[in-house]
Amino acid sequence: MPETAPIFTNHLKQKRSQTKSSERTSVQLTRNRQADMTEGNIIHQLLVFCWPLLVGNIFQQLYNTVNAILLGNYIGSDALAAIGVFNPINNLLLGLFSGISTGATVLVSQSYGAKNNEKLNQSVLVAIWMTILGGIFISIVGETVMNPLLRMIGTPAEVFTYAAEYSRIMFFGLVTMFFYNILSGILRGMGDSIIPLLFLIFSNILNVGLLYFFIVILGTGIKGAAYGTVISETSAGILTFIYLLRSQEKYGISIKGLKPDWQIGKQMINIGLPAGLQTSIFSVGFLLQQNLINSFGPTVIAAYAVVTRIDQFAMLPMNSFAVGITAFVGQNTGARKMNRTIEGIKQTLILSQSLTIALVSILFFFGANVMALFTKDLAVVQSGKLILRTLSVGYILVNTYTVLSGAVRGVGDTVAPLLASFICNVIIRVSLAYFLVKMTGNYQLIFVSISFSWALASAFLWIYYKKGFWQKKIRGII
Repeated sequence: MPETAPIFTNHLKQKRSQTKSSERTSVQLTRNRQADMTEGNIIHQLLVFCWPLLVGNIFQQLYNTVNAILLGNYIGSDALAAIGVFNPINNLLLGLFSGISTGATVLVSQSYGAKNNEKLNQSVLVAIWMTILGGIFISIVGETVMNPLLRMIGTPAEVFTYAAEYSRIMFFGLVTMFFYNILSGILRGMGDSIIPLLFLIFSNILNVGLLYFFIVILGTGIKGAAYGTVISETSAGILTFIYLLRSQEKYGISIKGLKPDWQIGKQMINIGLPAGLQTSIFSVGFLLQQNLINSFGPTVIAAYAVVTRIDQFAMLPMNSFAVGITAFVGQNTGARKMNRTIEGIKQTLILSQSLTIALVSILFFFGANVMALFTKDLAVVQSGKLILRTLSVGYILVNTYTVLSGAVRGVGDTVAPLLASFICNVIIRVSLAYFLVKMTGNYQLIFVSISFSWALASAFLWIYYKKGFWQKKIRGII
């Protein structure tokens, strides 16, 4: 008996080892089937990956669009203008935090492409922790500075109260709302764009019902709009978080029992901070621009508030493909496949530009009809139609900048898009807008300045890309 026990024990150990090996193989096979963008037809993979992003972005914009339609038709143009005033301030405060999402997507996609499970696990875990800490911080800062910023940009008195009420509720729900953005970024980095879409569809259906209930049935006004948005976006964040925890084996990750490696966090910030600054700087430009628009009164403010909703739809193709190409470039440079990376970027530029041209043609010719969905105020409709015609050209011009920004981010290069944004979208655009308005008194020239600055940003990033400067970052991947 003493002699057979060790043999039996060794047999059990060997069997357990084989079982664990089999489980690891099963996880790896599942992971490989998920959405490994380092193999297969490039156009097919880009379309398969990006169509859920496009559909998801459409649903994402429905949050704001349904909100604006109900406010414009059931409360009035002042409430509509209030959301327009809130958005650039909100984007300014959230800009730095959005960099964490970019950094997480880049690290996850690179680790996934390189099959570096240890770094993949840490990237997911650290991103979750940074979301919690960053969300709490931004909520506190937003509540503190919102009213002073509203006064600083000259918000009219009839709009100020609405904007203050709306922002107070929105900032209260930021932490859980952040979870959807960061977790969907993690899933997309691993090649899964379907699951985030499903949760987003659910939350948007919930959002429509809540907005109608609060605004139309209960008559809670702009506060109801904020409550409905917070509740529905929070639901998307919670559902995505639960799904990720229960699907660790599916994606070949395991964060249970791990302690955060803050060196990964530092790397995430190094990649994400310039991207966050880019968003914030972009928002600074819009904030300064909002100050200029506010000087033309509630009608122009309301028209611009509607245009910003339509603007998000017009930029859906390029924004979706920009997110998709970030994951594509991250995985393929992680796998050291440069020819495939460059071909993917080329195909993405073509696909994005084609869809953008088709979409903005509708806005150019039928802008008044689209504006009429949001408000019955004829002055607001007419003003918005003219703005849309000017910006339609700009959407085509900015496509190259948007897609190439996503492409170079895939290798962790977030500085070049930052420089292009700061120089073109703040310094040149704002200076030119103020100069032209002061000389002519015509607010439409604000939007001429926007289109011109977008063209310059695209030219800047195109030269940077063609010169190959972005490829220097590849040496530091994984």
